[in-house]
Amino acid sequence: MDHDRPLRSRLSNFVRYRNDHLSGDEKGEAQIYLDALFRALGFEGLRQAGATLEQRLKKDDARGTAFADLMWKPRCLIEMKKAGVDLNRVYRQAFDYWIRAVPDRPRYVILCNFDEFWIYDFDQQLDSPMDKIALADLPQRWEALAFLLPEPEAPSFGNDLVAVTRHAAATVAGVFRQLHERGIDRTTAQHFVLQSVMAMFAEDIGLLPGHFFTRALDDSRSGRDAYDYIFGLFREMNSAGITAGGRYRGTPYFNGGLFNNVIPIELENDELGALRAAAATNWSAVRPEIFGTLFEQSMDARERHAYGAHFTSQADIARIVIPTIVDPFREKLAAAGSIADIERILNELYAFRVLDPACGSGNFLYVAYREMRRLEHEALTLIRERRRARDLAQTGLAYVTPDHFLGIDRNDFAVEVAKVTMMLGKKLAADELDDDQQVLPLDNLNGSIIASDALFSPWPRADAIIGNPPFLGRRWMVDQLGASYVSRLQDAYPRISGVSDFVCYWFPLAHDALADGGRAGFVATNSIRDTSSRAASLDYIVDNDGVITEAVSSKPWSGDATVHVSIINWIKSRDPLPGKRTLWLNETELRLDVDVIPSSLSPGVDTRKAVPLSANQKPKVCFQGQTPGVTEGFTLDADERADLIRQDAGSARYIHPFATGDNLLHALVYDRFIIDLPHRDVLEAERDAPALMRHLREHVLPVRQDAARKQVEQNEEQRSINPRFKPRKHHINFLDYWWMLSYRRTDMVEAVSRNAQYIATARVSTEDRPSVFTLVDSSVRPADIVVALPFDDAYTLGVLHSSLHRKWLEARCSHLGTGLRYTSTTVFDTFPWPQTVSSDQVKRIEAVVGEILALRNRNRAAGMTLARQYDSLRSPGRSALRSLHERLDVAVREAYGFSEEDDVVAQMLALNLDLSDSSEAVQGPGPISVPAARL
Repeated sequence: MDHDRPLRSRLSNFVRYRNDHLSGDEKGEAQIYLDALFRALGFEGLRQAGATLEQRLKKDDARGTAFADLMWKPRCLIEMKKAGVDLNRVYRQAFDYWIRAVPDRPRYVILCNFDEFWIYDFDQQLDSPMDKIALADLPQRWEALAFLLPEPEAPSFGNDLVAVTRHAAATVAGVFRQLHERGIDRTTAQHFVLQSVMAMFAEDIGLLPGHFFTRALDDSRSGRDAYDYIFGLFREMNSAGITAGGRYRGTPYFNGGLFNNVIPIELENDELGALRAAAATNWSAVRPEIFGTLFEQSMDARERHAYGAHFTSQADIARIVIPTIVDPFREKLAAAGSIADIERILNELYAFRVLDPACGSGNFLYVAYREMRRLEHEALTLIRERRRARDLAQTGLAYVTPDHFLGIDRNDFAVEVAKVTMMLGKKLAADELDDDQQVLPLDNLNGSIIASDALFSPWPRADAIIGNPPFLGRRWMVDQLGASYVSRLQDAYPRISGVSDFVCYWFPLAHDALADGGRAGFVATNSIRDTSSRAASLDYIVDNDGVITEAVSSKPWSGDATVHVSIINWIKSRDPLPGKRTLWLNETELRLDVDVIPSSLSPGVDTRKAVPLSANQKPKVCFQGQTPGVTEGFTLDADERADLIRQDAGSARYIHPFATGDNLLHALVYDRFIIDLPHRDVLEAERDAPALMRHLREHVLPVRQDAARKQVEQNEEQRSINPRFKPRKHHINFLDYWWMLSYRRTDMVEAVSRNAQYIATARVSTEDRPSVFTLVDSSVRPADIVVALPFDDAYTLGVLHSSLHRKWLEARCSHLGTGLRYTSTTVFDTFPWPQTVSSDQVKRIEAVVGEILALRNRNRAAGMTLARQYDSLRSPGRSALRSLHERLDVAVREAYGFSEEDDVVAQMLALNLDLSDSSEAVQGPGPISVPAARL
């Protein structure tokens, strides 16, 4: 690289400067040191680079402000300590600073004590730095800081444990698949692989001497040799005491249940080769999440979906473990006034029990255990410091033990993985904290982590409940879990049976299992913020002495499924809870301290109290579009449409342009068409549209017949399990009118056909794009992803297109990923329209709407779709469209008579409640008493 040689020279000069002129005093020299570092990297100085010194960060405990030594968003946060400080002790402070460094949270965090650089990427790995660079090595190892260069480059790290873990996991999972595919029983293959992983870990972290497992592999020239060598080792690991002689002399007793059942397998040569490759990995560098990854890779896709089993990053786990477990204890330690107070807190730690009722491979329990061991270490350090005695022994004190970390999971193998994860956690924590806790024999956790179904078995007592319960949408539950299981759920939890996601069952169970003062934290799909899902989960919590203390409203999940999640931490408390709550917004890029976090996980007004208004409901004027059911059979492209009309010209009247949410926004013409036969008699349909019926008989009827048959089978299965089961019949009923759309929405068709045009919008809108409402010709059929309103007046379109209506949508909608879903019952039916509107106010709204439509039409004629036009409003810049919408917002606000100083949603909620109290709204949608302009 061109800059390599001069960069090395500047960094060498920087090293000499530090050694010759700086003593390593944090307060007096940190800023001088950092400025010199930036100059060595090629800047004129750190301020010229754009970095900030002593950046203020609000503390979580509301006791003032913390200061980050250097903040350079979004690249890096640097925290300096004096020379000689053990940077391990600063890790927690750095992580706390990083969490609070929003918006534009920096990607990397560097801890530096003048002579070492520890580089963290907390999104990637939490416990260990991505690299450790000694100051003397910096000129040769500068690539690890390449992200700090004036022209940043991808860094090259020497301690990327995620990469090591993924490679090791893939290799070992490959061994499992080879064994299983050649006929080895699945459970036997899984158990053998898990024993092998434990042996490889053990020899690399100093539990198993002599690298006995690797030597057994190397000495095995055949499967017969391996049969003797490998399984002989496993038997010795399960033998009490220390092996006295022979090949495995010195092998300690492992216990723990993992080696209780040794089932020998005669391995094939390629399996031995794969195991040798795995053993060559430095397993001391493999994160314990290896077990979670291994667990996932050893299951097929259908099984993973059924269990809802997916990997959660440590950073996301920390967003539960820290506020739910760590922060309350740290607050107690900070307030402790004496050694006796600290010892009482230690006793609380030793008695504290944590439960994950859907523990999977134990990642949440592992993180909780490591954090509680660190808390224990902090407490003991405080005692030592207060006694001024560095040689205070551990004698007489207990340890935080793995058997207080309790787990439940349906999957037997996951349970075994979780036990091993916790066993390793004990050794890794002892090494990190440099204590002399006895690790072997391994704890027997058979009574702590159990294979059971948490929805149908009692939960053990726990002080904190954490986890990532399985995600599974309602429509998948019968297919993935089976009819009999879903029937049992409906009987056991009738109040929850209508919710949208399987995850909702865990929330009320967890809340009921907590004692007063107990805390919980879960990751869940962000649908729990919405409608019936919220009623079964978060509403239940806040309505039953629950207080949400910290939450992430929505963020992309760190797992391998394309889903957005919410993260919720709460406490069960009969007494008022002082202090602020923390709500993370904008995918954790914004932090908001609020008095109350409502169950909607949205700031401001809790709009749950809003009620439907009769003026919006009677007659019905907000419709979902048509649902074909068998999309490929009913929808056509232009060539297919033309071909059918050539066969039968009379069919044209039953083929309509089809408006999906996508082509409303992204297309200039309708290029999809839909067959919409209104006939209720098959012979009438054959008579009026023979070509269409031939097409549907070929492409729709077989699909409908197959769906009806499957539904009959499912009903029979559920009825055999539960005589009270109410059969599902929609697919069976569709067969009676197989040539018709699944949901034709006849009332919608009739309503939108009364005028030449109707108002439409996509039912799911983009989170950061303004809602787009448009006028559609009444010959066009809206798809089910479209909301249709049978109005064509400018006033109605103007109110709907205002930011006031958008804010109500955001407060009341459900979600699909990050998209906002327009629901008639929660959004439209409760929306309070302006009630006393003057003729002048109507005309002002109409005039602006006319200008907006004219501008949009000119842009469309020039080839700009509506999406492209409104996407332009996401970024700053002068825009005629933006100015017109700002004028529209002013006109609509004036029509409401709302104050500019007060929250719009709060005012709309007050208006909604006022109208509901008076039992009648004066005005709903549509033309009002003054003549409204038609468009």
